[in-house]
Amino acid sequence: MSLPGTSFLSGRAVLTLVVVGWLGIASGCALLPGQEPRGWTVGSDDNGDITLQVYNDNANDARIYLLWNGDRRRLGFVSSKTSETFRTPWRAADLRIEVDFLAGRGFVSDPWPVSPGDRVDFRIPVGR
Repeated sequence: MSLPGTSFLSGRAVLTLVVVGWLGIASGCALLPGQEPRGWTVGSDDNGDITLQVYNDNANDARIYLLWNGDRRRLGFVSSKTSETFRTPWRAADLRIEVDFLAGRGFVSDPWPVSPGDRVDFRIPVGR
């Protein structure tokens, strides 16, 4: 025989557990992989992104930076004799690319006019 009100307390405890569990699941979804912060991230889904394909023909590994109106941001890394594709938000009409070799002297490209949605192919030459 159960005491009066016991089933109400049990039901209330179950409801509380369900609500707490649901909140835990919902808050955990905000931390799923691929949910990167806004800004200079690779793989953004914004329509204003530009796609940058970097071909590194050089024998040295390279760090790639983007220069937008004096603002310098690291885009990523391209190993020697490989290529990488990056997506980044469009910032300004003129884009310059800085290449910083891990072993050697780097360089900065001439400015390129870009618009939101553009695809830019950039080749790092062998003798640079």
